[in-house]
Amino acid sequence: MFKNMENVRTVSVIGAGIIGAGWTVLLVTKGYKVNFYTEKQETLNKGIEKVKNYLTILREVGIIDKGYEDYLNNISMTTDLDKAISNTDFVIEAIIENYDAKKKLFKYLDSKLDKEIVIASSTSGLLMTEIQKAMDRFPERGIIAHPWNPPHLLPLVEIVPGEKTSTDTIEKTKKLMESLDRVIVVLKKEVPGFIGNRLAFALFREAVNLVDEGVATVEDIDKVMTAAIGLRWAFMGPFLTYHLGGGEGGIEYFFSRGFGYGANEWMSTLAKWDKFPYTGVKRVIDQMKEYETIKGKSFQELSKWRDEMLIKVFKLVWGNRGNNKNK
Repeated sequence: MFKNMENVRTVSVIGAGIIGAGWTVLLVTKGYKVNFYTEKQETLNKGIEKVKNYLTILREVGIIDKGYEDYLNNISMTTDLDKAISNTDFVIEAIIENYDAKKKLFKYLDSKLDKEIVIASSTSGLLMTEIQKAMDRFPERGIIAHPWNPPHLLPLVEIVPGEKTSTDTIEKTKKLMESLDRVIVVLKKEVPGFIGNRLAFALFREAVNLVDEGVATVEDIDKVMTAAIGLRWAFMGPFLTYHLGGGEGGIEYFFSRGFGYGANEWMSTLAKWDKFPYTGVKRVIDQMKEYETIKGKSFQELSKWRDEMLIKVFKLVWGNRGNNKNK
């Protein structure tokens, strides 16, 4: 059904927010041309400033060796959607997290693009099966390719097919992500939030609950994450973590006779609510105003600090693994 991956040279990125800008940086630094679109000129201008800032940081830390001016030559900026998709080989959607907005866009793209063009959504948790309902011509070319923020630094991409997504679409999406040196996970079935956000929000729910119950402050909870849990999770997930926690008996001992058995008693006290409580939200917001790390710093300054730290961690943990070890 689809053209060879070698023929994919131009990718349309629809949306100029943080995710769209991150995709654009990743694509151009890997040799692709990008049609960078959003409907408002002001938003487009802000998006390209994000691109410039991201590229500047990548050069400062030695990941790329050219200035952002050289990469901008491969970015076509436009507020004209038809122009953005006129010569594209692949489309990545990165607009607002809303079914109505995504359905409207996918319906239009499906009506305009040749059937060989994949349309991939960057949604963090919406389902392609629902979005495909708006695709009248070729719903089989709709798919989710969920990056992690920022997309140009965090290597994971969760690929989530809808009910009508074809095998060809999955394979073509995988090949593009492999060419971008991404770590790829293909979900076996759809579930809201996919894998990563479901795990992250399970932990975040308990974190908010601990603040709401007065057990700890937001700063202390972040210290626990960064000085213990996060250090381990940077290079091994929960299953390997608790497999080692079981000693020589491994995960089986952990569940049957070790820490995991005793954990059943206190696991029953974990938060079980499915909506953030008003009191917890208010306490978190109030405490963030006193968070020492962010006091007096702008969003841009904090983002730059985050990106520089991510790059250091990435180089340490992933730098010696080579590319595409997930295949």
